[in-house]
Amino acid sequence: MDPSTLIRAAARVHEALREMPDGRLIAVKPCKIYSPVRYAERNLSHIGAENYILGIFAITTEDKYYGVCLLNTMVPIEPSSIQKVKVDGDDYYEFSFVAGSTVITNTNLVKTDTLVYRIYDEFIAKGYVPWYMGYEEMGHIFDSAKTFAGANIGANPEVTQLIASIVARDPTDRTKYYRTAVKNREDMQKLKPVFVPLKSVQYSATNTTTKLGGSYFQQGVTSALVSPATRTERIESILRQ
Repeated sequence: MDPSTLIRAAARVHEALREMPDGRLIAVKPCKIYSPVRYAERNLSHIGAENYILGIFAITTEDKYYGVCLLNTMVPIEPSSIQKVKVDGDDYYEFSFVAGSTVITNTNLVKTDTLVYRIYDEFIAKGYVPWYMGYEEMGHIFDSAKTFAGANIGANPEVTQLIASIVARDPTDRTKYYRTAVKNREDMQKLKPVFVPLKSVQYSATNTTTKLGGSYFQQGVTSALVSPATRTERIESILRQ
């Protein structure tokens, strides 16, 4: 599956779905959901007799249009068929739903506050970001945490957006912040960001002292040599006193 051929069109996806009085979400038109196979290793999905996936997934219709769901909860789905596909070299589950089939078995979802940490660990701390998550999506990743997970982490979106601006990098040079490479939304459409782990000493440490004093010393030394600091930060001045 080639995501570059898809058009972002939430309205088209909404037209393909319908919520029923009994709480089910059914497919009016054939559609597909894409979720990383890796989620199963991180307790973010369960594939078996009953299927649950993290509510942060991509959904497509007509093999042309797609939308992104950003729910901080586990979603029960009932696919007509399941297969593994490659997207940008990574394994994804492709859940297919025929017209008239049930997509989500119950929209009354269970709150699990510990799920928020697993989302943070996967997307931000470790930098494993699926293809459908862009710069803006990362800034809103915890917006639904209070409603759907019972966690108040998304109360101040500025904090999440600040973190997103730190882990999003220029794809031509991962040492540079993505926000410095784009000026407007048109630039964002042309240049997609790459994401680095927040805990990466190679990319996230901003001064030589931190790079050499943190974990993974060899990577820190390499980073300090390849991307030397151009100024002395305040924390370095304090430590040297």
